[in-house]
Amino acid sequence: METTVIPFRGLRYNASKVDGLSNVIAPPYDVIKPEEQIALEARHPANIIRLILSQPRDDDTDEENRYTRAATLMNQWISDGTLQQDATPRYYIYDQAFSAPDGKDYTRRALIGLVKLQPFENRVVLPHEKTHAGPKIDRLNLMRQCHANLSPIFLLYTDAAGDIERILENFTDEHLPEVDCEERFGSTHRLWCLDDPERNAEIQNLFSQRRLLIADGHHRYETALAFQEEMTHTRLQGYGYMMVNLVRMESPGLAVLAIHRLLDNLNPDSIIHAITKLPELFNVHELGTQATLMAQLEAQRGKSPAVGLYTADDKYRLLTPHATTPGQLDVGLVQETLIKEMFQVETLADHISYTAYADDAVAHVKGGAGRVALLMNPTPVEQVMEVARASSIMPQKSTYFYPKMATGLVLNLLDRECREPENF
Repeated sequence: METTVIPFRGLRYNASKVDGLSNVIAPPYDVIKPEEQIALEARHPANIIRLILSQPRDDDTDEENRYTRAATLMNQWISDGTLQQDATPRYYIYDQAFSAPDGKDYTRRALIGLVKLQPFENRVVLPHEKTHAGPKIDRLNLMRQCHANLSPIFLLYTDAAGDIERILENFTDEHLPEVDCEERFGSTHRLWCLDDPERNAEIQNLFSQRRLLIADGHHRYETALAFQEEMTHTRLQGYGYMMVNLVRMESPGLAVLAIHRLLDNLNPDSIIHAITKLPELFNVHELGTQATLMAQLEAQRGKSPAVGLYTADDKYRLLTPHATTPGQLDVGLVQETLIKEMFQVETLADHISYTAYADDAVAHVKGGAGRVALLMNPTPVEQVMEVARASSIMPQKSTYFYPKMATGLVLNLLDRECREPENF
């Protein structure tokens, strides 16, 4: 089955109307806290937050609600020129520069294009995590009203020879970015419009035989598939595509963080029981400090499964299993053996939360009774791809590609002109 990634006529903010793009971009909708939403709304009346996270009102009806208000506002911004559609199809090159919690500086490059929607069973776009119904219903309601991709999802592709990467580098070496945003949300943001038909045809051809892995955006991809099904009565090709950020898996700018597990509301006796049972399945190494535990955990990275355990008695333990199986993932070991078997947690929603920061995990345990922290190494991106290619699914929150990409740089209209790939 062929992979189709095409250029498109993006809908973008008119910088002269909004006094700089930094005023109107936002983080993805699902990571914005209430106080951050208030600040974003106050930053500019046309901030993208008003579309991606419009707030409900007490008097909402089926005809007038948060989703219809977002659509009305988007169409108003198109009418008054706040948002303008580019004249010709193009790819967009997005560079995001940031410092990661490991203290290193990164620049992650993404190619923004449209991918042809295909069901997962076609093995072209690969998932790696489970999804839940709630977020899909919310995003589907928004898509039904706006008929647009308001933010791209994040896909990974392999390019071991660097063929696609070289095309992008040659273009950005020859051209200045059209957008060069000052620091927002811990990153700087630059955008180029790759409107060279010859190069774009080459990029499209290079993608044709590559599988794509969903790094972030499983819910929105499944939502797009559902909406495509609803719109099969139309002749518009746009409903068969979705806007995506494509990042090279081999890129040195790809920062993958661990997602630590926090267990809450545990019976103190069950914690004691689990700790006494640990030696049956694990080598247990007691360590004196958090720093020592994290260093020892890092030393196991890529060699063998390992997990850090912090408990309210202020003890740090490194756990390595007595026996391993080929391809065993740390997240699977934590989910099935530690959380479900040792700590006997079945209803995850009632007992588990997540953080990317070990300091926060330790502080959480110190903040109340019945708490345990399970400290993790990042899941190697190669393992994520192996799992997806094997048609397997990883536990939720198995990966954290840091940081989140900005929303508002480019939007994609589904109900307007969209031509077949060969006509681009």
